[in-house]
Amino acid sequence: MKILGLDIGQKRIGLALSDGKICSPYGLIEIAELFKAVSEVSQIIRKENVEKIIIGIPKNQNSLQADIIHKFAIELAKIINLPIEYVDETLTSKEAERLMTDSGQDEKSEKYKQEIDKLSAKLILEQYLSK
Repeated sequence: MKILGLDIGQKRIGLALSDGKICSPYGLIEIAELFKAVSEVSQIIRKENVEKIIIGIPKNQNSLQADIIHKFAIELAKIINLPIEYVDETLTSKEAERLMTDSGQDEKSEKYKQEIDKLSAKLILEQYLSK
């Protein structure tokens, strides 16, 4: 079963893909406009034959970021007919940063931030699979 993990931030969506056992960072989508980002994710879902979506969400679901994530998930559910589940994303970005400390990349660079987003999506998916 192919599962897509999403780490939805304010600027980007980190994506990770799993076959149910192994998780790998997949890519990034810039969030310039919500409906365009939803469309891009749905294209990836079709291309990769994804059967389930896992979305990281903050533990405090009464936050602005949680509202953005829920809105994204609602729009995605309108165009795909797949199960969507949420996983607590607390500290996934911090863990991703910790894992990237030896990468040698400039922590202020855009490339570094993009790698963190992809790695965070992978950690969200691994957390789901470990349940």
